[in-house]
Amino acid sequence: MEERTTINEILEEAMREKKMSIARLAEQTDIPERYVTLLVEGGQQGLPPAPYVRGYLIRMATALGLDGQQIWRVYMKQQEPKTSGESDTLPVNRFAFKRMNKKGIGLVVLAIAVVLVAGFWIKTIAGREGIDVKNPVEDSVVVYDPAIDLRGKVNPGERLTINNEDIAIDRNGYFEKNFSLEPGINTVEFKVKRLLGKEEAVVRQIIYQQQ
Repeated sequence: MEERTTINEILEEAMREKKMSIARLAEQTDIPERYVTLLVEGGQQGLPPAPYVRGYLIRMATALGLDGQQIWRVYMKQQEPKTSGESDTLPVNRFAFKRMNKKGIGLVVLAIAVVLVAGFWIKTIAGREGIDVKNPVEDSVVVYDPAIDLRGKVNPGERLTINNEDIAIDRNGYFEKNFSLEPGINTVEFKVKRLLGKEEAVVRQIIYQQQ
């Protein structure tokens, strides 16, 4: 792979050779299709933290017959910050705040802080979104693999546990965990704990049948 080649060009070329669509690649790798789309099309907004992206790229590379570590290195090179050039221009009103006195700026900052804190408390305490378990969706499922990727979404900032184990969530509230299964019935409890001790739980039963 040439150093100047972008990650989406590499993936698109490999997908053309394998005659594989985004939907098929997502199905084979068990990666949410929205993330596969972002990586293939070169988008950055909406991707999960780097450790998740690294795992996704390696799984996609394996499915496409590519070197996962080399794909990851190409991706990381694309994330290097760009320096400003001579042709860059500044906004006309860059120094507009100079017209405000210190008292006015302080009041504006205080008002913004109050609105942000109030919104955070209302959303955190109310917890309107609850726990959205995206995999498995059904209350009870039968699988034939010894592990399953548990995925879903909670309110950003909440504490999530799966069977009493703390789980990391990204800034948008999405989470993913590879969960090992025992033969037979596996009970999985997703639980969030909000401020003031309020808790909510969702339970899934996953039946692992060995082939």
